[in-house]
Amino acid sequence: MRRSARRVEWGRRAGTPWRAAALWAWGLALAAGPFSADAKRVALVIGNDSYQNAQVLSNARSDAKAMAKALETSGFSVTLKQDLTLKAMKEALRAFKAEVAGGDEALFYFSGHGVQFEGSNYLIPVDVVAQSEEQVADDSVGLQRVLDDLRDQKARFTLAIIDACRENPFKGAGRGLSRRGLAPVTAATGQMVLYSAGAGQEALDRLGPHDTDPNGVFTRVFIREIKKPGVPADQILKNVRDQVVQMAKSINHEQVPALYDQSIGEFYFNSKGLGAAAAQPDSRHVETAEEREQSYWDRIKDSNDPADFNDYKKQYPVGPHLGEAALLLRKLNRPPELASVKPQAVPAAAPPAPQVTAQAHSPVDASVQGTWMQLVPNPHGVSTWYWEIRANGTYAFWSTGPGAVAPHTGTLLAAEGKWATNSPSWVDGGTYQVPNANTLVANGRLGTGYWHRGP
Repeated sequence: MRRSARRVEWGRRAGTPWRAAALWAWGLALAAGPFSADAKRVALVIGNDSYQNAQVLSNARSDAKAMAKALETSGFSVTLKQDLTLKAMKEALRAFKAEVAGGDEALFYFSGHGVQFEGSNYLIPVDVVAQSEEQVADDSVGLQRVLDDLRDQKARFTLAIIDACRENPFKGAGRGLSRRGLAPVTAATGQMVLYSAGAGQEALDRLGPHDTDPNGVFTRVFIREIKKPGVPADQILKNVRDQVVQMAKSINHEQVPALYDQSIGEFYFNSKGLGAAAAQPDSRHVETAEEREQSYWDRIKDSNDPADFNDYKKQYPVGPHLGEAALLLRKLNRPPELASVKPQAVPAAAPPAPQVTAQAHSPVDASVQGTWMQLVPNPHGVSTWYWEIRANGTYAFWSTGPGAVAPHTGTLLAAEGKWATNSPSWVDGGTYQVPNANTLVANGRLGTGYWHRGP
């Protein structure tokens, strides 16, 4: 059996002009609490199989049991819950929040059905009744709530593992619930979020009819990897992703676990082999590599000298501000004549681009002007895509990071909810919405998704 998480969408909604592989929840502000000698490791593990009004699952509970046992071996105080109703899930989350204190290390694991609605993720209790998309959202638990609760408790490190990439839980219900994929997130400071599969992918339960392992492919790899001593969590999660990808490829299936990492410092599931010095924190503060990088960035971020950003790229080739550096470099190095490029008219009747009535003062709606960005998971990792939309009717597209695609520029019209682009390498068009000043929801050739305003 293969499993896939489904997106809950209205037919009126729009998305990105490229494959909408990434949707973000921006703006979490997790404050990391001070280390305390009383800091502890706590985990809430939930496995939901026995759905009353949706497709019953076969191994969510067994995956949860295996995960709970592995975490206990790693020193976590684990609360294991199975087949929870909405009321029971809320009670378990309230108790978990109360258990977490400042400086703690907290892990949340959910195995069951999950959906997304308007860019937010929802974890489905066993008693949900899917009469409408809004009812699913109202009668489920928002993943963002879990992350916010742990932020409020000032946990030093938070890891949320969501194994909800299963088949449509409401198959045959006749409601628009057919799209796959949970919405990707941007983890808050001090947090990691890991999905068992990427956008639009199914997480494998088995590698074939002769696979007798009681756990899904993702879970079996994860619980094996966290036993390895002296390996930091970010490396373990990357190892899990790489192994799952290879195992899925062995049966011609694509499954790339998606990792969103904003953790600070190092976290170890198994700290054996690190030595006594690592086990006891020094009372003196030693600047971390992340702090040095941030200090460097703070010094140059307002610079008008391209050399500063080139130096940053050389010193921090995988730094968290690499995308911003590339954007600022592009602006500083832009030829003066580029600003005077005249937009080419797009014939109103030429398919597939829709007819767009240009505004008198600009061919581009003011609400969509600016630089937009999104994270795009792919087989090589996660790349960042940028779309700069200018008031003079031109645009530029580029991307950075693993799996980056070729850049291109051209002309663009965007007005009255419709847009169209024209360039030698890409012609596209569709509809758009701007639900707020920082979100552009567009629909085009390659699917639907979300862009968020960049720096």
